[in-house]
Amino acid sequence: MEQDVSEPRNSEKDCTSQQLAEQNRPTYCTCQSPNARAASEVSMRFPSGEIHFSHTAFSLSSKKVVGCFNSEDFAQLYFSMRGKSSFRVGDNPKAFASFDAQQHNLLFFSDAQARQEIKPDPQVEMMTVYIPSDFLLHYLPETGNPFSELREHILAGKPARLRKGNLPITPKIISVLQELLNCMYTGYCKRMFVQAKVIELLMLQFEQCEQDEAPSTNGLKQTDIEKMLHARDLILKNMECPCSLIDLAHMVGTNEYYLKKHFKQVFGTTVFGYLNTYRMEQARKMLLEGDQKVGDIASALGFKYAAHFTAAFKKHFGYLPQKIKS
Repeated sequence: MEQDVSEPRNSEKDCTSQQLAEQNRPTYCTCQSPNARAASEVSMRFPSGEIHFSHTAFSLSSKKVVGCFNSEDFAQLYFSMRGKSSFRVGDNPKAFASFDAQQHNLLFFSDAQARQEIKPDPQVEMMTVYIPSDFLLHYLPETGNPFSELREHILAGKPARLRKGNLPITPKIISVLQELLNCMYTGYCKRMFVQAKVIELLMLQFEQCEQDEAPSTNGLKQTDIEKMLHARDLILKNMECPCSLIDLAHMVGTNEYYLKKHFKQVFGTTVFGYLNTYRMEQARKMLLEGDQKVGDIASALGFKYAAHFTAAFKKHFGYLPQKIKS
């Protein structure tokens, strides 16, 4: 359970019942301290069987420290969309894991005392998915680092993380997280849907881990990261008419060389690679959820000709967009 341990201690808390903790299930607190603007804070909790997740977004003017839910029965998929934070275990002054914006990792604290320190930022957004350890071990690859090391630590009840260096949040991961947050199912259908999406998140995470190199924002200034976040936002807001790399670089206050270099460090792919993946994920969602024509979707996503969109969709997914509901 997340618990506010920062000063002052009379901050308001909105917690779920203590009985859940006694059943070895995670509980959550939305902690409101005077330095966080309540109007911009949103917290959502969606239990589904043994899987739980929490999404929080707020504005923070000074450092916030919260206690972390710890249980040998649960691991955490942590996604840092905006802002910077770190996790500390016990009395160790060294951070166990530190996150910049657009990074994720899998954390396991067992029963060790742990806390999260969130740095001041006008936009902080994070999402944590709590999954049973047995559920994770069932899908965790049997061999190969870092999987075998993580398995050993979980079985021994030792704090662990999937990878020493964090992984970039990709458009595919964003799409899955949005599907979790906007799930319209209820009952057993919701339970099955959430489990399927968590398995998909694990698959995407494991796939990234198997790559030879994981992008890192180490050495990047916070201002450089913010420029890349701004560039990403501009790309997505102008999908119908994407600007050139030179123009985009000038709009965020850098040059083309550093735009390409820093963007890949933050997001793990190129500018146009990110845009293409995001387009395809949005197209798939639009085709599944609505009755829009392929031509209308192509136009909305910035394709001049429907044939170009169809070719890009087939190259990305392996089948034509017209076949998605067949």
